[in-house]
Amino acid sequence: MVRIVIYGEHAEETDGLEMMLRAILTEKQRWPVIHTYIGNLENYLHFVRGNPYLIMLVSARGEKGAQIVQRIRENNPAASLIWLSDEKNALEFWKLHANAFGLFPPEREQLEEVLTDCLSRTERRR
Repeated sequence: MVRIVIYGEHAEETDGLEMMLRAILTEKQRWPVIHTYIGNLENYLHFVRGNPYLIMLVSARGEKGAQIVQRIRENNPAASLIWLSDEKNALEFWKLHANAFGLFPPEREQLEEVLTDCLSRTERRR
């Protein structure tokens, strides 16, 4: 089982992500449990706090996106973190210790690649 928790400020930032993730993981015979939070950062932070065995996927752009990712990483420094954003944040993700970065909206191949890397990292923790 793979647990993925998605956060986006707006529904259009997460549209299609869950369906793409389910397709990728099912093809790999990995059964996903996916939770999505739209615009409710406090509930998201509460849900992911202290769980190193999940994958956090954040779709947030601009300066506000960087602030959101910083709060999420501070809240759970151990879990894998995928950040989907715009080109302006491409260098910020290193400073914020995200494990993977992709441009929004992601191509399926790009999402599959970063997801595979995070799955490997999560499995090594167990």
